[in-house]
Amino acid sequence: METPTKTCQSCKQEFAIAAEDFDFYKKMDVPPPTWCPECRWHRRMAWRNERALHRRKSDATGKDIVSIFRPDSLMKVYEHEAFYSDNWDPLSYGADYNFSRPFFAQFRDLMLRVPTIALFDSKSTNTSYCNVVVEHKNCYLSSAAWNNEDCMYMNRTAFNKNCMDLYISGRNQFSYENLYCEDSYRLFYSHTCGSCNDSYFLYDCRGCSDCFGCTGLRNKKYHIFNQPYAKEEYLEKLKEFDLGDWNVVQDVKRRVAELRLKTIHRYADIYQSTNAVGDHIHNARNAYHCFDFLSGAENVKYASWSNGEFKDSYDTGPGTGGNSELLYDGVSVGVQNSRCMFDCVVWYSNDVRYSLNCQSSNNLFGCASMRSKSHCILNKQYSKEEYEALVPKIIEHMNAMPYVDKKDRTYKYGEFFPPEFSPFPYNDTVGLDYMPLTEGEAAALGYNWAPPAARSYRPTVKPENLPAKIGDVPGSITNEVIGCAHGGTCHDECTIAFRITPDELQFYRKMNIPLPRLCFNCRHWDRLRQRNPMRLWERTCQCGGVASERDVYRNSSTHPHHGAEHCPNTFQTTFAPERQEIVYCEECYNAEIV
Repeated sequence: METPTKTCQSCKQEFAIAAEDFDFYKKMDVPPPTWCPECRWHRRMAWRNERALHRRKSDATGKDIVSIFRPDSLMKVYEHEAFYSDNWDPLSYGADYNFSRPFFAQFRDLMLRVPTIALFDSKSTNTSYCNVVVEHKNCYLSSAAWNNEDCMYMNRTAFNKNCMDLYISGRNQFSYENLYCEDSYRLFYSHTCGSCNDSYFLYDCRGCSDCFGCTGLRNKKYHIFNQPYAKEEYLEKLKEFDLGDWNVVQDVKRRVAELRLKTIHRYADIYQSTNAVGDHIHNARNAYHCFDFLSGAENVKYASWSNGEFKDSYDTGPGTGGNSELLYDGVSVGVQNSRCMFDCVVWYSNDVRYSLNCQSSNNLFGCASMRSKSHCILNKQYSKEEYEALVPKIIEHMNAMPYVDKKDRTYKYGEFFPPEFSPFPYNDTVGLDYMPLTEGEAAALGYNWAPPAARSYRPTVKPENLPAKIGDVPGSITNEVIGCAHGGTCHDECTIAFRITPDELQFYRKMNIPLPRLCFNCRHWDRLRQRNPMRLWERTCQCGGVASERDVYRNSSTHPHHGAEHCPNTFQTTFAPERQEIVYCEECYNAEIV
């Protein structure tokens, strides 16, 4: 069967729809998409604000609160206690379906009427300034995360304890400033590692302990900059590095960055998976164009940021998975969901379509802020028989009277929410993190934009005046306002200044970590710059036979499939062709590393 192509409604470029895609759309009883995969990603990301926090008034109590919704947002925003109280009923905002208006216009009206929560969280205790989190305990300033405990400054993490400044990492303890690290204990300043303990500054290492500044090691102990030592020599050599000194840490980071350019890189971080294409995919089968899957996925396509068992789904994320199945074109959908389509922030639910911020519900269509409800349309209660009779009529009406946005794009049944309806400006969303646009580019595509939030902080301590060593930091530092080293001159959503909390200071002292010089946002962006983009390039392996191209890396073994000849293998990778890293195919990489 010839693969048909369509012209994307948004970017006007052609895109292909594979035969198995049609099988999925038939299973879900939805039409094929009219936007290309990348534009569909853009559209979903415009509806997810993970980290941009703002001070505003509660529409329930008038109290000053922190929310992901800006003060001038038209959304009606309640703090956590008010939202989950019995003082209001989402059904009281319900409306009859109006067959003289497009569905999406009616949904927007409902979305602006019904209260929403200031920060999206569920089943969490003692969490402060945490957003899009589930089942958290004693956490602070974390986002897009599941089941962490006693953690701070985290993004896209799961099942960690006593950790700080992690990004896309799971099942770690007492670890700091890592990204893409799993199942590790006392691991610091590391990238793409698994099952590593008591180690520092590692890249692409697995099963290692007591290693320092190393890359590409497997099941090793007592190595420093990839050189082996006896245990006593290792411990003595390690004393040369005062890791409680900020200047020493920066120097080691530079040395490891140089080492990484001299070693080989696997074309993708894909492990224990079959038929997987993308990056950072673990324990998956039949996962195509997927990114940041910490564990367990099957028959999934065009998806990002998932954790937990997840299968038979397309176009989901960021934020999906969590023991879910049969999901389509949704953002922040997961945690025991089934047959949910075109949703935003829907958890513990089944058969929910075109809904926002709904939990523990089933058979909803076009609803907002519903909890433990069933058979509702536009927040109005129906009987099971009434619901099942009315939904097909609404779908028919959506196709007969589609919504047309300000860029003349048509929205029938099967399209996600228009980006112009998003309650967030694009520069507050994860779109800026993963698919950055300028203000002009965003406007040309019909996305909202807002000026940067005003910052009026007055630092009492300049970053250059902080003690270099953690041992010299007085307890009174928790009373100071520390200026960020970027001073607002970067493009990292700099907050200009930050504080050190008592719990944070205790962690730094216990782990012998020097104080940071950057605010949380700038630290987050520093980690983002260490990840590859969610984009794939077709490349050829850079193994030249006895050495890499340009003779930067000398192979340590013979690669039997091509001997001294240049490897002919091709692959799809997130390493762009112009990058300096040496990228090997799986066979050549395994011959050297495993």
